[in-house]
Amino acid sequence: MNTVKKAIYVLTVLLPIILAVSCSTTGEYLPLSNDEIVTGTVQTTLIVKSTFFSMNSVKNAINTEAYIKLLEAAGKKYPGNIDIRDIVWGTGRKMSPRDTEVSATAKVIRVDEDETEH
Repeated sequence: MNTVKKAIYVLTVLLPIILAVSCSTTGEYLPLSNDEIVTGTVQTTLIVKSTFFSMNSVKNAINTEAYIKLLEAAGKKYPGNIDIRDIVWGTGRKMSPRDTEVSATAKVIRVDEDETEH
């Protein structure tokens, strides 16, 4: 086999593997409704345990952890009665074989006093 054919063979074998390993997972959570007014945005980075057994359970864990961390960040940045909506997240680099970095952003909304009493 000449050098060009070897190079093409290696790229043909390695490229799909590299793409599969480097692909990130993304998610959206708590969409913004039409009557909610955006006050600002927040972002955070978190580390999640990742497994290959159930992608839905991993996404649910990321949604929950992202909501908690983003609400905490929003509380430090925006005073008053607030909540977050329109959470968007994406996985980043692997920190270890079981830990993955996740970046998340969300929109901050004001919550009326009347809504919290229900």
